[in-house]
Amino acid sequence: MKRRILITGCSGFLAGHLIDALRAAGEDELTGLTEVEGFVHPALTVVRCDLRDREGVRRVVQEFRPEQVFHLAALTNVAVSWRDPPLTYGVNLTGSSNLLESLEAEAPGASVVLMSTAELYRPGVGGDPLTEEHPVLPQNPYALSKLAMEMAGRLFQLKKKIKVSVVRSFNFTGPGQARLFVAADFAAQIAESEAGRREAVIRVGNLAAVRDFSDVRDIARFLVEIGRRITGGELINLCSGRGIPVQRLLDTLLGLSRCSIRVEVDEERFRPLDVPSMIGDPGRLRREFGLSPAFTLEQTLADLLAWWRERIRQGGG
Repeated sequence: MKRRILITGCSGFLAGHLIDALRAAGEDELTGLTEVEGFVHPALTVVRCDLRDREGVRRVVQEFRPEQVFHLAALTNVAVSWRDPPLTYGVNLTGSSNLLESLEAEAPGASVVLMSTAELYRPGVGGDPLTEEHPVLPQNPYALSKLAMEMAGRLFQLKKKIKVSVVRSFNFTGPGQARLFVAADFAAQIAESEAGRREAVIRVGNLAAVRDFSDVRDIARFLVEIGRRITGGELINLCSGRGIPVQRLLDTLLGLSRCSIRVEVDEERFRPLDVPSMIGDPGRLRREFGLSPAFTLEQTLADLLAWWRERIRQGGG
């Protein structure tokens, strides 16, 4: 049976893979919301709207009346959030509140998955995996905005007119990721060096940080299954449970490179505040949904580098 599904941030990295996963899983009627001019997708009805436009969001929801919503739209880069906190709060909190308010009024009964982040967890002790019950303590404006979004979601869930659940994603990467993020930045620099578009030097930030990396295609698959089964009020970590030092990302990608590349530390690439280790506990994801990673880190990074090589070959950057 077809479901009417709305995907916010449909022009984004994760959304592209989620759309592929939804198409593979069934014949749902998909509508995407984005503020990106000129974006089109063969599997979507694309609507251009800024989530901060309260009335505009209301009109979209009123017209489409979705039964399922994947709310992916957000300003997600931590460095950008430090540079422009008001924009981060406007998109991630006000925009989310506008969406939830519109769904409650125009699509009662809709099921909503809010995409949040592990960035809001308080740093763990000794690198222990973080469960969904771990205390929160945002360390940057992005994390603060997502915690506020979650609180707004719980408020709407309490009223029971829509079903709101939250997923907290740890780091993910894979083909199609922009170079604002660490693994993609490394891959882009390597691809440019191989193509002779830059000197054979890769500039890096904090290589000692340990993070839980998943493949974006696994995250998309997790979202499809969670979207089918949530009843409202759930909180679920999206993670692999594997702690990966950023140094390992770099070493793996350099091992795949076609030329010799020198590594230089760039102090500008360090965060104002950085957590030494952040690893997720995927127990709930596995127990309640039977979900676990299908991709190895090596395959993910190889596919990411191949994507960046093709992008550079075509003149992108």
